[in-house]
Amino acid sequence: MMSQNFDSLFKHNIERHHYQKNKAASLSPLQIMIWPTFSGLSDFEKQFADRLAEQGYAVTAIDLYGHGQNPQDFPDKRAKMGALLADAESLHALQQELTQQARQGDSAVVHIGFCLGGRLALEAGLHFTETLGAASFHGVMSFYRAQSPEQANQKVKLMIMNGYQDPLVSDEDAQSAKQYWSSLGIDFQFFDFGNTVHSFMLPSANNPDQSSLYNPLVAQRGFSYLMNFLAELH
Repeated sequence: MMSQNFDSLFKHNIERHHYQKNKAASLSPLQIMIWPTFSGLSDFEKQFADRLAEQGYAVTAIDLYGHGQNPQDFPDKRAKMGALLADAESLHALQQELTQQARQGDSAVVHIGFCLGGRLALEAGLHFTETLGAASFHGVMSFYRAQSPEQANQKVKLMIMNGYQDPLVSDEDAQSAKQYWSSLGIDFQFFDFGNTVHSFMLPSANNPDQSSLYNPLVAQRGFSYLMNFLAELH
């Protein structure tokens, strides 16, 4: 039943329009995949892809839900996200399929994401062997662990950018994730930004009562840190 419901929501009769920027692909051997927030592919992810392409990267912003399928209000967004994350096997199969749709050749892949997409970037980094690096912006730490150390992509490099006041990432969750990555010998960087809550990269985030607020200074820092991280992966 789970598989049938998942497939009907995310696979059957879904037309996807991934946003690809490949004009500068020859400047870097990396292919970057951008995973969106729980709102689905939007102008924000497309504009972020444009910024990365200007730096010489081949980038694809993933159309997670499909053309015309983005949920519109908060309850629907939460429900669709819940269905997406309910089963590890289904989730990873879909992520692998979407990554292969967007991938060109056999270049190393780097996954980047925001909010829900931050978790999806971490999922791809941990579970897909072709992933060289993964970067999460304000993503939660409740990602699926590998079934065994041998099944984890232990060569991946991770960068996590987190608002220290983000209520969706408790100190316990952050510490558990760090201990897990350490146990696998994974190279990770974890940045806590002070006076910063959830969605700090999103210019549209303006709901401080719900601890969701754009922080332009931290957003610029985050982009600079990402550039350094990508440069390490070349």
